[in-house]
Amino acid sequence: MRLGERGLRPTASLLVVALVALIAAVLLVASPRHRAFFFNRPPAPLDEQAGAVLAPPTIKASARSSGAGAPASKAAVTAARRVPLPDAEGRIWLPVVDRVPFRLPAEGVPLGWTSKEFVGRASVEVVRDGARLALRLRSDHSSFALYRDIVVDPNEFPYLTWSWKAVRLPPRGDVRERAADDQGAQVYVIFPRWPAPLTNSDVIGYVWDSRAPVGTRITSTKAPNVKIVVVESGMGARETWRVQERHVAQDYQTLFGRPAPRVGQVALMIDSDDTKSAAEALIGGLVFSRQRVENVEIPTSMLR
Repeated sequence: MRLGERGLRPTASLLVVALVALIAAVLLVASPRHRAFFFNRPPAPLDEQAGAVLAPPTIKASARSSGAGAPASKAAVTAARRVPLPDAEGRIWLPVVDRVPFRLPAEGVPLGWTSKEFVGRASVEVVRDGARLALRLRSDHSSFALYRDIVVDPNEFPYLTWSWKAVRLPPRGDVRERAADDQGAQVYVIFPRWPAPLTNSDVIGYVWDSRAPVGTRITSTKAPNVKIVVVESGMGARETWRVQERHVAQDYQTLFGRPAPRVGQVALMIDSDDTKSAAEALIGGLVFSRQRVENVEIPTSMLR
């Protein structure tokens, strides 16, 4: 007799219900991400969860046509040290690296970040530029992104501040043109939408474009779930550190027409594949905060 041809006995039914409840409880206790999203609490450290990160959702390359000969995307994952938590002053710091390498520059994806290569190879280094610690991203006909997990309510921590410096921009890059959609420096804020974050996530991209004017706001030419804001433009400020501050909750309301949900990841990106050119940029640490911040240098105590 096959299971299902007769109903389960009452005792067996109770055992099945108890087992399902036990499994659900174990999942919630064991998973910091489930606790964070379902109980509205910050997650526990991820020290023991090597590689336990959200799969990178679509940013720009998801809508690329998969034409003949298009290279397959590749991913490299570093061990996730921790999801950053607020400090005593109500700031959530995202350092460029969790632990400063013994020697600098240090090549490779730093601890705490995940890389995804869309076209070509990722070129990443941790460097010092003056007194500033930064990530150097280089693109040569390539496209790649670095992702980092974070759990932030942008209604509580609405300000996102970061510093960056363009060294080389794609000469013909223009976020408004699909065939020239390359930018030398990009910062993305990712809002996972459950139960399918890979396909439903909303994304805001703040970009340093080569030609589109500052203030341009558009939907990505290659991914309808991505809204782009041009915050720097052109080569005038090249080789100069610039500080950007955005009110993420307001930007989300303006771009998507509804209150901002929780942030689940941030991403840094560079690409020059569409224009078949090269690009290089330095990006410092980022910080979410309740109030405006004057200094976006990551405290030394954060880099341990």
